[in-house]
Amino acid sequence: MGIQGCFFDIKRYAIHDGPGIRISVFFKGCPLSCRWCHNPESQDPVPQVMFDPLRCIGCGACRGHTIPDLCPSTALEVCGWKMDTGQIMQIVLKERLFFERSGGGVTFTGGEPLMQPEILAELLEACRGNGIHTALDSSLWAPAHIVKKIIPLTGLVLADIKVMDPAKHKYYTGVDNALIHSNLMAVARSGVPFALRIPLVRGINDSGRETEDLIAFALRLRDAGNLTCIHLLPFHPYGKNKASGLISGKIPASGDFSAPAAHAVDSLLIKMLSMGFNVVKGG
Repeated sequence: MGIQGCFFDIKRYAIHDGPGIRISVFFKGCPLSCRWCHNPESQDPVPQVMFDPLRCIGCGACRGHTIPDLCPSTALEVCGWKMDTGQIMQIVLKERLFFERSGGGVTFTGGEPLMQPEILAELLEACRGNGIHTALDSSLWAPAHIVKKIIPLTGLVLADIKVMDPAKHKYYTGVDNALIHSNLMAVARSGVPFALRIPLVRGINDSGRETEDLIAFALRLRDAGNLTCIHLLPFHPYGKNKASGLISGKIPASGDFSAPAAHAVDSLLIKMLSMGFNVVKGG
């Protein structure tokens, strides 16, 4: 039992959301509305109905309805469900052997876990009580007092940096980045290990002033705290089809985006490596 929250996915054997073999628990709801979001079904904090045209057999059972239970081919599905701390921990503890052998653990991601701070704190404390490593994947767009409460409970922070220019950040994500930067500096000063995750989008944040400002900010963060790694994440279009399948609740804004040229990513990686950063593509 325990506090109840809303989630939209739980992935076992994850290898890209922190060290070792992990379980990634995806919280539903996000205060950002990134136009290139690869999990658009995560933005609305409540369950939604999704339609997959590739599964549709044209039987007509759903005609006039959006009730997934009426669909025999599961072309209509509910995205999001309620679970409590005890139910999540039952799943987590079954994978404990994999964590111990690989140096893995649990990553809380989303969406934005900090939108549900009560159950997030309870889950982090439950994992700590069971000796399980935790990571928090977050945009850090949350009240400072919530960040101050949550960060000491986790073993690693995976912090997203979308765009450095404040006006561009607001246009592409729906929010200003001043709060994010302030909270990220607080994370650095907390002493908790943290990594930066940079989604690179062609023509938006892959060159010029954007990368210069990113490097300058990363240097400040490294000087202030335990910056373990920088992940450069070239854009991928996985979220576009998922967004088009949402037929209830919040329908995220989208756009025509593409990955940076390979040489642009390599150039940024080489420049960061030359400045002493631990930086990788992907992850």
